[in-house]
Amino acid sequence: MAMVKAKTWYRMGYVFEAVLIAGGLWVLLQHPLHLFAGSWFIMLLGAALMALSVVFPVTLPSMLISLELVFTFYFVMTYDTATALWVNFFGELIGTLLLAHKSRKMAILTNPMLKVICLMAGYAVFSWMEPALLAHGMQYGADVVKLFTVGVVFFVFNHLIIHVNLFLRSRHFSLKTGLVAVMWESFIYLAVFPLAMLGDLLERNLGAYTLLLLAVPVAVVTSVLRTFNHLQWSNRVNYACIHLSTAKDLSTIYQKTFQIAQDLTDSPQALLLKMQPDGSYQGLDREGRIVAENIRHALLDQAVRERTVVSVAKARAEFRLFPELEMRSYILVPLVGKSEVFGIICMGKPNSFGYKSDHQKQLGFLANQVSIIMDRNHIYEELERAAITNQLTGLYNYQYFYDQLDLQFQQAKCKREDLCLIIFDIDYFKKYNDIYGHIVGDEVLRQVAMIAKSVCVQHGVMLARYGGEEFVAIGRITVAHAQELAEEVRRKIQDHQFVYQEHTVKNITISVGIAHLHEHDALSPNDLLEKADQSLYWGAKDMGRNRVAVYSSEFDQRLFVDALTGLHTIHYLRRKLRSLCENQTHFPMHFLLVDILGMRTINDQYGFEVGNRVLIDVSYLLKNTMRGDDLICRYMDDEFLVVVKGIPESDIGIISKRIHDAFAKTALSSVGQVSVDLTVVSMASSEEEPYLLERIDSARRSYTQEAAAAYFRDLK
Repeated sequence: MAMVKAKTWYRMGYVFEAVLIAGGLWVLLQHPLHLFAGSWFIMLLGAALMALSVVFPVTLPSMLISLELVFTFYFVMTYDTATALWVNFFGELIGTLLLAHKSRKMAILTNPMLKVICLMAGYAVFSWMEPALLAHGMQYGADVVKLFTVGVVFFVFNHLIIHVNLFLRSRHFSLKTGLVAVMWESFIYLAVFPLAMLGDLLERNLGAYTLLLLAVPVAVVTSVLRTFNHLQWSNRVNYACIHLSTAKDLSTIYQKTFQIAQDLTDSPQALLLKMQPDGSYQGLDREGRIVAENIRHALLDQAVRERTVVSVAKARAEFRLFPELEMRSYILVPLVGKSEVFGIICMGKPNSFGYKSDHQKQLGFLANQVSIIMDRNHIYEELERAAITNQLTGLYNYQYFYDQLDLQFQQAKCKREDLCLIIFDIDYFKKYNDIYGHIVGDEVLRQVAMIAKSVCVQHGVMLARYGGEEFVAIGRITVAHAQELAEEVRRKIQDHQFVYQEHTVKNITISVGIAHLHEHDALSPNDLLEKADQSLYWGAKDMGRNRVAVYSSEFDQRLFVDALTGLHTIHYLRRKLRSLCENQTHFPMHFLLVDILGMRTINDQYGFEVGNRVLIDVSYLLKNTMRGDDLICRYMDDEFLVVVKGIPESDIGIISKRIHDAFAKTALSSVGQVSVDLTVVSMASSEEEPYLLERIDSARRSYTQEAAAAYFRDLK
């Protein structure tokens, strides 16, 4: 139905033009040309100069303008009506014929007849005014009034008829474009009227040679206007590119370039074609909405291959890009970088020959400038993507995940929205690495990541590689939704056959832990992560693996209390640390790392059962030595962490001596006396809290290396 309506409008345009041609022909027949001696030379010269002016116009978005009007109004002032009409007809006809390969065949007659009708309208208005002027004896004044009367009427009728015709043929009218055309022609009239009046004065002495003299300023002014138009457009592109250069989002650059190109050409139909991985194109409108998929056409391949603006003046129906849009002329602007095809701006008009050569040049300049910007931004995007992406799996890395976790946690907490955190862990991954090697192990990680990502994308959940064989996902979903997602990932991985080169890795499974912000009362992003971690290890791993588990409060006891010594775990310290920092009386706060010296030797000589007995005895000794409100945690295998609150730094030496003395005076039931090494890390304010555990871990690595060196010295 829409296509039928478009064809009806287009036919109305043809009817309108036919009426113009018939009207112009009737006007010419009413004013037969009477040649006299020498008049043929004047007519030929005038027609030739008009034709040359038509051939070198100034290109505007929807029309062409030129200084042929200097000669038009020179004949209006100097010669009779019939001569003026016929010279303008022949001049416009010759100029249009010279441009016949760039214009519609109908325009060959439409343009000359349009000019004849507009001139005749001006003559008709002046004939109504002429008797009054002659009655007052205004002979030369009447010629000036005639010039301005015919000129103004010509101006009005010309623009009115042109825009009506454009609307009928293209069903598109832009007030902004129309005003720009009026503004430009108004400037031209400022040059046309004085030159026409000058020609009328010179004609009395120079005769026909006046036309040759007028051709000089016409050529100069035309050149200046074309240069000014080009500079104006170049400045607009450069100004836009300056703004585009600060944009980091490629979609913003696409849309701005799209807008400039469409405004320049006054195109009613336009699509931004973005290249897809399979080589097809996706069509977006000016607002960025997807309006077409899987677009393929030889013209698009040509534009990209040749990296140049491609214009189709008159497309046959079977070769049209978008037949449903009824576009008869196209222009394709490729946005191609050094190594990347970003897309193509495709614009069209329902009328043939809708785009001129200047449009191609201007759009080519725009495409080159924008492609440079897009190339640079593409590099920035790749660098930014690399900074937040895990190279092996292509997923987000843990740093980006932590940033998103903080953001999502705060937003979901404020809005009381669902937020679930899911941890996936590959079961027995170390065993597969040992059997098949790290190359095959990496391929297993890639394929697991691919499967998990395909499911997470469908559910609108973000997936990241957390570390090692662990992946983590976060999304605004309920616990039931998270369980459904996790089960789908688990089943797909369980059923997937992992093949890499000649290796087939069988029985790959995953364990999954889930925690919810509100249902599980997570106090912080780290708390939510720890609860998901608890559900993974105590609910899935500890219960046989290859299963999905949701957090339960019963996991807290197992996570926060060390099963061997009965002391708090480091997980409890992480949970407790923030609340400790909220009380200013706890500062300065001191963390004493207690390392049992020779623990490796004890395990080697007496076995792990005796080693465990030593750890239990040491825990009892520390509890008896320290104050009741001091927090004692089992930090690592043979290390303990004592948290002492609110004492000056000068007293730490006294506490350290108390611990050393206690161990020196006590013989453990299993191995006798043991010695310990103490390392102190102090915290002066709550601002140091985010970096505390990193400082403790750094101190631990330092003395672990020294202990290892001492152990090997003893072996020698």
